[in-house]
Amino acid sequence: MRTVYLGRQPIFNRDLKPVAYELLYRGGATDHSDKSDVRASANVLINAFLEMGVQRVVGKARAFIHVTPEILDDDLLRLFDPAQLVLQLMPDVAFDDALLVTLDRLRAAGYGIAVDDLLVHEGTLPLLERAHFVKVDLTAVPADELEEHVAALRRFAVALVAEKVETHEQFAQCQALGFDFYQGYFFARPKLVTGRTMVEDRLSVLQLLAILHNPQSDLSAVQAVVQRSVSLSYRLLRYANSAAFNLPRQISSIAHATVVLGQRRLRDMATLLALSGISDKPPELTRTILARARLCAMLAPPGRGNADTAFTTGLFSGLDALMDRPLAELLADLPLSEETRLAILEQRGPFGRILAAVLALERGDFETDALGMLDPQPTSQAYLEAVDWANQTVDEMHAA
Repeated sequence: MRTVYLGRQPIFNRDLKPVAYELLYRGGATDHSDKSDVRASANVLINAFLEMGVQRVVGKARAFIHVTPEILDDDLLRLFDPAQLVLQLMPDVAFDDALLVTLDRLRAAGYGIAVDDLLVHEGTLPLLERAHFVKVDLTAVPADELEEHVAALRRFAVALVAEKVETHEQFAQCQALGFDFYQGYFFARPKLVTGRTMVEDRLSVLQLLAILHNPQSDLSAVQAVVQRSVSLSYRLLRYANSAAFNLPRQISSIAHATVVLGQRRLRDMATLLALSGISDKPPELTRTILARARLCAMLAPPGRGNADTAFTTGLFSGLDALMDRPLAELLADLPLSEETRLAILEQRGPFGRILAAVLALERGDFETDALGMLDPQPTSQAYLEAVDWANQTVDEMHAA
């Protein structure tokens, strides 16, 4: 397990009601550096939308997030709900015709576009013409020049955000000049928001990226990589249940989810994970959970999709140990079918009975009725094979 962090500073309207939040990179509880490079942007997007859940972080308000041209060029933002995301460009962003076309497409898709303080001149007109918001840094504009600066910006159809408002005098001046929104220490300092998530293994992320970018690869190869990584599987199902995708709760397995979401969305998610620099290794507990999932799949009855559903049942049965949260609460975030959910939570149905038997084997409880459905000799061999597979998988992760 690891802790993820975000800085969150409210943006107020003229009635001093918070209507948006700027989300800032934080590397730890005491790290207050406002980084805005590509890795920081990817971290903020992942932590806000995929790890913590944007509803928890900003509610129904909009999220202002610094983005770099690399994030825009890779078209990764289609992973996220445009209704809640405002893309904030830094004033020193280097833009060309290709970037302007990208901004036009993102704006048409419903994303908000914000630019940090820009002087009005011929070189900045293309950005100002595409922006919904312009943030004016009061520490960068002398007080006696602010009125002229605001007048120049009013030529454009943008909402003005007074940034770094630190005194009552500054607030009063901005009110008189008709600013639309306000942000700064005078109202609220950035608040640290934290969440707990699973560690990621870099080998699985990089392998998934390589497969997804290979036009010759097939879906079975994608599924194999995702299924052997608990953290990737969990993020995949969390994303499938996010507002950006709005998928009904009818997924029976990880393999099913890869089909429904498609390679494009999987590639985008893996790219963001790689950009964010996640490189922690999985805990020892992962070895046990992977062996459990593998054995569940090996014991599944013949039939299309049964092995995939059994694997998913075993894989997610250990989420509570990995995430330090109740299992029912974790599964509520995932669009699993009712059959799979009941199999995990209550060990009901054919896949639930398989899981109960495998858990009994793990405990060494050979007297339980749960093992009555299994033939001891082939089951013992399958158990050893599942453990060998899990050990090999974890060893590969540690060697990467």
